[in-house]
Amino acid sequence: MGRMYSAQFSGVSVSVAQDFFEVTAPATAVVVIHEIHVTQDDSETSQQLPAAIKRIPATVTSGSGGSSPTPRKLGGVLDAAASATIEVNNTTRASSSGTIEIIRRISENILNGWHWVFTPETRIYIPPSGVVIVGLETAPSAALTMSGEIIFEEIG
Repeated sequence: MGRMYSAQFSGVSVSVAQDFFEVTAPATAVVVIHEIHVTQDDSETSQQLPAAIKRIPATVTSGSGGSSPTPRKLGGVLDAAASATIEVNNTTRASSSGTIEIIRRISENILNGWHWVFTPETRIYIPPSGVVIVGLETAPSAALTMSGEIIFEEIG
């Protein structure tokens, strides 16, 4: 088993389709996604919104407009800092010269948010230097205050 980490965003105003998480594996390790949770914090308005998890297999143009949180160690305090690069809330979405692969896509009522907990057989593996995006595919009808967390493992 590798080292476990968590990256989060909290209380972010979301009014456009965007990449909640952009995860780039380091050149020397594989990243395995174990869990993703994204929720809205204060809206009482019911609306169905689609979220997707995508793999970018070719040349990547990273998104922009968000921030880069420092992943927290979930294991021992002596574990190394995460080597993966995490970006959150990029309003200019990542793109590719190749065909972006949709791994998972689901529409849920935003009152419930999205929560993916992957079994060992369905975990998402990101190869060295690979990129996976977790994004909101359409804009909400009004700005939402949202928070999210991604739990991942680095092997290598």
